[in-house]
Amino acid sequence: MKKILFICAGNVARSQMAEAFYNYFTDSLDAISAGVLDFTPAKYGHPIPEVVEVMQEEGIDVSQKKVKTVTAGMVKTVDDIYVLCPEEKVPEFVTDRGSVIYWEIKDPFDSSTENFRMIRDVIKEKVKKIIIFQ
Repeated sequence: MKKILFICAGNVARSQMAEAFYNYFTDSLDAISAGVLDFTPAKYGHPIPEVVEVMQEEGIDVSQKKVKTVTAGMVKTVDDIYVLCPEEKVPEFVTDRGSVIYWEIKDPFDSSTENFRMIRDVIKEKVKKIIIFQ
């Protein structure tokens, strides 16, 4: 399996869900996730509660995942990068690298749990397609 990096704005929702689905479906730890914003760990040390809830509905526990900020070192260790936030938010050390795929997925932050479920389902289907085409 390929090593995959999922990136979103804060690593508290979309990229955490994508990482969890990829690792769950491949029975591996080949995916990692990170955010482009440096959120204060005291407030966002883990995925936000809505993410924990909607992923638990899928039988996946993300409650202990840590929020991380993307680094050049992460970028060097992966085969492919999937970006789930607008390209203009992504650091140059990511965009200058090949194998960057952009997914247009709305940020569910500060929205309803139902919206988190819809975003989760979109991410789930996209991750399944990655695995099928590897």
